[in-house]
Order: sequence, then structure tokens, then C-alpha cells
Amino acid sequence: MKNRNLFLLLVFICVLAPGIHYFVAGRQFDHTTLRNVLVGVQILGGIALLLLYGRKADRSKA
Repeated sequence: MKNRNLFLLLVFICVLAPGIHYFVAGRQFDHTTLRNVLVGVQILGGIALLLLYGRKADRSKA
């Protein structure tokens, strides 16, 4: 597995999955609005990382 693919997998497992599980499990009703917003920012940050580093590298520079 390439380093980039491993990074993307770790971002999904460590950043996105817990954030998505937080809302799917219904835990947002037990916590404050600030925590819900921060988990939303976590999800958006994970998506941004996947989009930023998920694009294929430009092979013409090599």
C-alpha cells in the first residue's frame, strides 16, 4: 500500500468514521451545541483532507 493510500485510510478511520458515528448513533442529543459544531468541523476537516490529498499526483513532474 502506498503512503498516500495509507494516509487516506487513516484519515477516514481516525477522523471521519468517529465523527459520522457520533451523529448516526444519536449522541448529538446528549451533548451541547458546541460539541456538535466541533464534531461537524471534524467531519468537514476530514473531508477536506481526503479531497486535498486524495487527488492523483501529477506524474509529469517525475
